[in-house]
Amino acid sequence: MLFVAYHAIAWGLFCHLLRRLHTNAGIPVTFLAPIVFVAIEAVMPTVFAWNLAITQASVLPVIQIAELTGPLGVSFLIILGNAALYQAVHARHARAPFPLRQLAVAGGILVACLGFGVVRMQQVRAARDTAPKLEVGVVQVNVRITQTGRMADPRNQLIAQQQLSATLERAGAELILWPESSYPYVFGRDRARDWPAGDPRRIRLGFQTPLIVGAQTSAGGSVDRYNSALLLDRDDEVRGRFDKNILIIFGEYLPLYDQSKFIKRWIPDVSQLARGTDVAVFSIESTAGTVRISPMICYEDIFASFGRRLAGRGPNLLVNLTNDAWFGDTTEPWQHLAASVYRAVELRLDLVRAVNNGVSAFIDSTGRVYAKTRVVDSAEATTAGPDTLLEPVAVQQAQTLYAMLGEWFGAVCVAATMLLALRVRTRERGASARRATL
Repeated sequence: MLFVAYHAIAWGLFCHLLRRLHTNAGIPVTFLAPIVFVAIEAVMPTVFAWNLAITQASVLPVIQIAELTGPLGVSFLIILGNAALYQAVHARHARAPFPLRQLAVAGGILVACLGFGVVRMQQVRAARDTAPKLEVGVVQVNVRITQTGRMADPRNQLIAQQQLSATLERAGAELILWPESSYPYVFGRDRARDWPAGDPRRIRLGFQTPLIVGAQTSAGGSVDRYNSALLLDRDDEVRGRFDKNILIIFGEYLPLYDQSKFIKRWIPDVSQLARGTDVAVFSIESTAGTVRISPMICYEDIFASFGRRLAGRGPNLLVNLTNDAWFGDTTEPWQHLAASVYRAVELRLDLVRAVNNGVSAFIDSTGRVYAKTRVVDSAEATTAGPDTLLEPVAVQQAQTLYAMLGEWFGAVCVAATMLLALRVRTRERGASARRATL
């Protein structure tokens, strides 16, 4: 209830600022509302990054402007359209002059953005069609988890993933993805190779295709554990490791846990993972040449700022390893997918998601989800059976305005809102001074 109440603050603040600025600055609601709304979305901190824009994730012509503005531009368009309708209805009920000029300008902006989206979709698809392709396989074993959140049958799930990977290799996979925490043992950070043949902890068995796998890693003698993604090449060598940067508060770490003795005494088994400090690029050789792959773990794919950090490393492909099994067959996995779509559009790169119980998906650089799995509830995983995907992805370069400039659009809306608020405040003080003089 506290979490929901906190998010409701954004809407209360939006209504308060909109009414006050409209009343005292005289700016039409049609244009003021989207500016104020985007400003609040830009600055309000949240645990799970959320934008109104995710409601349009499947409406491809609308979301193409994200390569310029990020998702905040799509939120702007949604509020702009609704505010224009409000102005029209309000004018009728208030018997005020019909705001034809405002509606024409708002309509022009919407049409221009939709037109841009249609044209850019065609351009991006044409470029993607001619780009080199890489065959990527995804293993979704559909795990059953216990009440403590652990895999109920880790050994057999590892075997199942190995067998499914061997099948994908025979079908032509050049890269295989396993989801977050899909490897059930702790992997040593000092290990340069997979475990030897015959060791039950061996990751790869029965296939040689390069593999990106989610695992917990730890250095010898250290209590610190990391939520990591590992790249194993064809020779079983660990060619790359990425440690999750953005940990989930209260899920993967507890603030001030190390400094608070009473918390350690009351909650001795709290999950406390170490935090990665840098992004990574994994390189593999394929029929498409050298492919540079940027991994994301869990909900890092919902943060636009994290996508921009990846773009700075010059990747050709984005991958996300996720475990949404905790949420079961609910709307959360689909909301997570909708939020991740924007990373593909912002950077104009294909994105592949490997999720323990779904939704695993392939997203092209226009934001189109062109292959996806189902969502399987943990309680039904035993009878549901596994899922796999095998699809070609385009090997492209990230070159967009958003990748270069970041949240410039949100910054403009924040600055405009602050200037309007300052203007209103100055007017109010001036009016108060004049009344005092009289």
